[in-house]
Amino acid sequence: MNKRVLLGMSGGIDSSVSAMLLQEQGYTVIGVTFLFSGTDDQNHHFLKEARDLADRLNIQHITVDLRSEFEEYVIQYFIDEYINGRTPFPCAYCNPNLKFKYLDKYANAMNCDSIATGHYVKTGIYNGQKYLFQGEDPEKDQSFFLWGLPLEIIDKLIFPLGKFKKTEIRNIAREKGFLSLSEKKDSQGICFIEGNDYRQFLKKRGIKSQPGNFVDQTGNILGKHKGIFNYTIGQRRGLGLNLNFPLFVAEFRLDDNEIVLAKYDDLYRSKLLLENYYIHDREIVGSSEELIVKVRYRLQETRCNLHILNDTVAEVELLEPEAMIAPGQTAVFYHNDRLVGGGFIKAAE
Repeated sequence: MNKRVLLGMSGGIDSSVSAMLLQEQGYTVIGVTFLFSGTDDQNHHFLKEARDLADRLNIQHITVDLRSEFEEYVIQYFIDEYINGRTPFPCAYCNPNLKFKYLDKYANAMNCDSIATGHYVKTGIYNGQKYLFQGEDPEKDQSFFLWGLPLEIIDKLIFPLGKFKKTEIRNIAREKGFLSLSEKKDSQGICFIEGNDYRQFLKKRGIKSQPGNFVDQTGNILGKHKGIFNYTIGQRRGLGLNLNFPLFVAEFRLDDNEIVLAKYDDLYRSKLLLENYYIHDREIVGSSEELIVKVRYRLQETRCNLHILNDTVAEVELLEPEAMIAPGQTAVFYHNDRLVGGGFIKAAE
């Protein structure tokens, strides 16, 4: 068996401990660090961290500049979604279309049979097929971000951290003498937006705000908004309205440049329309097996029925309605803890 594995390395604790665990399992580890955004000066520190860690672990390390590809695919997608009144989910778009696509490409080029990352996900066999499963640590499980990966990529994947909790990973780093790694804070927010202010990012990219009206569900004008992309579905604070009762962003009407506000109870939806879906296990759709769905990363799963309408569109019936469902986000399906697919939310009603 070829024991060479290509590991995506960021210089952070998760990918670094993954490298250590893979070495203990007998793998020859090759680290790859992708540049997705930022200037050379901005990337210098984290690149140096990745290279220094690779040197310390005595593993081969390469750097691949994917900034132009990331700009073309991920950032343009991100901008287009906001222009079209949707809330993008760049990780779910990037993973199958860029990150794992290029991990696979370079694994083949480096003669590696396996691909590894520091995601908190498990793999397992079900009915003879390899699938992704939720990670052991429910607070860190990242299967939600990987629903778009094709089975031929999943077949090659190794996730060394899937059976661990984050506290255990910090302890491993500490025990192996990587004290600074063990104390590193987890990264938060959108990786390519400094300060996590997407509104400022869009403005710097030349996207202009078009002020319009806040309206209620019957069309009565409630006030003025500063441009649709400045708001998100479910938002209550920062609307700039002086009302005697709480209202939430419920809908964007692009043709009229209006934002519909509603009471919280009116935000619940029980039916979703998905586009660009990917289902790993087609046989379970329409079977007697119960599926559960998550429509936000930190949200509890809810039971559902999934119906395939055609090659690009699917319908989801939520057996327990959920509030604040934003078009552009993703619905991710599980059979128990097994990831069986997902899709981008086109509409909710």
